[in-house]
Amino acid sequence: MLFEEQTLYAAVAIVALLLTIVLVAWVRRFEGATRRHMLFAPAAMASLTVSYAGMAAGILLFHGPAGAPVYVTRFLDYGIIYAFIAAYTGQIANADRGVILSGVLGLWAFSFGAMIRHLAPPPFDSIASLLVLSGFAYSLWLLLRPYTRAAASVSDDRRLLFGKLRNVQLIMLITYLLVALTTRQALGLLGAFTGIYVSAYLDLFSHVALTGLILRSEPAIRSLTGTHPSPLTFLTGSETDRHTAETPADD
Repeated sequence: MLFEEQTLYAAVAIVALLLTIVLVAWVRRFEGATRRHMLFAPAAMASLTVSYAGMAAGILLFHGPAGAPVYVTRFLDYGIIYAFIAAYTGQIANADRGVILSGVLGLWAFSFGAMIRHLAPPPFDSIASLLVLSGFAYSLWLLLRPYTRAAASVSDDRRLLFGKLRNVQLIMLITYLLVALTTRQALGLLGAFTGIYVSAYLDLFSHVALTGLILRSEPAIRSLTGTHPSPLTFLTGSETDRHTAETPADD
């Protein structure tokens, strides 16, 4: 390996920390409910910072049956940030609350199933693999069918943001699945350094892409705040009436 594994993790944590500071300064230009929605950007990057700092320090580090390291802080970041962005995408599309919450479960099955797959001995690793594939298939179907159908009822700005977020998540899901199958914890087709580098690049790219799309879509977010003043309304049940027409401000 060209350099120590923990050195790369520490470098990613430093980059993520710097990006968090930049995003905090960027979000300050927004006001009111729009700022509450935009706060997702620095929060997501802060989560990545904590995740990689924990990996660099060996916090919550376990080993699979073959001795390969499994960093739990990485999967906690996935379970929080990617599940939230899946729910938020459904909120932008004005999907039903039950469908949105099922999307969170699908992402948890995909991410935490992969963690269990790396940690569990046979035959439990095969059961975890089925959980990963089920979460993967359901997440794809949710983005391409229920969410896409629901997005037809929202304003053009929101529909455009939805399409971008959906496409990034489709790329993410497929790429993460391929990486999960080929790393040293699974089939071992990727070497230690290659797997670490690819995973770190994918984590950074995904967080930057998702947060960047939201920050650069202020009109869509302003439209969303008219019916969802908080980005967490999918948890409280304060949902938009699917049959209510869009207000002029949303156009």
